[in-house]
Amino acid sequence: MEGLGQFFILGYEGESPSPDFLKLVRKYDIGGIIFFARNITSPSQLAETIEQLKSYFKDKPLLAIDQEGGKINRITQNFSLFPANKFYADNKDKKGVKEAYQTTARELFKLGINLNLVPVVDVLGAEGSFMGDRSFGKDVETVSEFSQIAIKTVKKAKLLTCAKHFPGIGSLIKDPHEVLPQLPLSKKEFEQREFIPFKAAIKSGVDCIMTTHVIAPALDRKPVTFSKKVVTNILQKQLKFKGLVLSDDMEMKAVANNFDFQEACINAFLAGHDQILICHSLDRQVQVLEHFERLVRDKKIAGSFVKKRAEKISKFKKTKLKS
Repeated sequence: MEGLGQFFILGYEGESPSPDFLKLVRKYDIGGIIFFARNITSPSQLAETIEQLKSYFKDKPLLAIDQEGGKINRITQNFSLFPANKFYADNKDKKGVKEAYQTTARELFKLGINLNLVPVVDVLGAEGSFMGDRSFGKDVETVSEFSQIAIKTVKKAKLLTCAKHFPGIGSLIKDPHEVLPQLPLSKKEFEQREFIPFKAAIKSGVDCIMTTHVIAPALDRKPVTFSKKVVTNILQKQLKFKGLVLSDDMEMKAVANNFDFQEACINAFLAGHDQILICHSLDRQVQVLEHFERLVRDKKIAGSFVKKRAEKISKFKKTKLKS
């Protein structure tokens, strides 16, 4: 079945995509590419890579990056750099945060990037939260307000946005990059604090929302990544989010060290994610795509379900990726 690749955003190792990676991109018409510091020697080199990549896609790809400010910047040379989110919120500097997000978006747009995976809308909870200054802080209203400024500013600069990390992980001490953590919040705490900035982001027209790998027992016993209750029922139905739902990188240890990798990616898709991120291993990328293809061919995943989801991505791209 054509179009299966649209459900994936892939990363690659090294400065240039390998011939085998490019072959995979072309074969499956992959939905998007995510760029990391390891892929970038300079802004001009990234722009050249993006231009070369475009010929391998039938459909317009999402070309994504995490350029948050502070310590999370994939481009670090010959590019405008700004403080982390918390700096602006602590100083109540709305003008400054607007300037930071605007300049970053404009510079990324010139390079060919069309999706910056910002803003972080997690509300800081416990002292020692691993999110640190990536968050706009502890106050729900401040996080919501500054997130809305960021989203509107980036969209105005012609880039797509992505609020993260649903269902809200500002209270986490342990990092899902390393372990599968539990988020011991009540349903009421989620509804009255964690969900509020996501609601504000949705109201501001955020294009994508990223989940992450965490267990929130008050919402579901399953990890959020595999939870239809959280991804479909809460985020898409209850909160009425109509944009694309992205998984976090499936190669983070929270998933890769605890679950069968191929099944984990399929379960994330079945939970309601529109696009699955596999950011490193070409072998894993190939295995998952081939496994997915077999499941659809053998009708273990309904073709009508896949078709409906593919149509959603196609409509999103036609509407959002105009240039």
